[in-house]
Amino acid sequence: MSTQVMGIVTLPGSAYRAANHYGGFMRYGVMTTVMILAYVNLCLAQVSAPNQRESLRYLPGVTLAIEEIEADAKADGLSEEAVHNAVKRTLQSSGIPILTPVEGSKTPSNPFLYVRVTTYKIESGLYAYAVTVALKQLVALAHRPQRKMSASTWEQGLIGAPGSRNIGRVTNTVEDLVKRFANDFLAVNAGDAVREEK
Repeated sequence: MSTQVMGIVTLPGSAYRAANHYGGFMRYGVMTTVMILAYVNLCLAQVSAPNQRESLRYLPGVTLAIEEIEADAKADGLSEEAVHNAVKRTLQSSGIPILTPVEGSKTPSNPFLYVRVTTYKIESGLYAYAVTVALKQLVALAHRPQRKMSASTWEQGLIGAPGSRNIGRVTNTVEDLVKRFANDFLAVNAGDAVREEK
């Protein structure tokens, strides 16, 4: 289930994130696993960059989907609104159209930019966080072309460990990743690139 916040789709925290409510070694184990996975995802994203970039060609724009922020991170100054504003500001400055959910649903691929900020507060007052930005759209299975489903065709992530007083600066990381997306989007949708493809 998702909820509407400020005209964007806000997704509830995923199941593995709920493990953050447990203490002790489980918290550190989950935190370490998530950070390793984020690093692996980043490496894979860098390796497959050309294919990921190509999947953005001809998209008319994107809708936005922001996952919910953990309560402790909210209390220390990070919010869905701040993440949303960072994403919106970066896309608009790059000239990429932001579609409403209705507009997005009327496009063939229904593309949306999904942003997840996973945070884990450590007893020392530090946070570990992983930011993921992914472009999800409808794709068809090669062996069953009539079957379509939403999948990530572009994805990158970054991790960090700020103090609780600086958790709000995670939006800088969000902006950095969205800028990478914007650069790839523009690379295949600029006038010359589109004319060359046709």
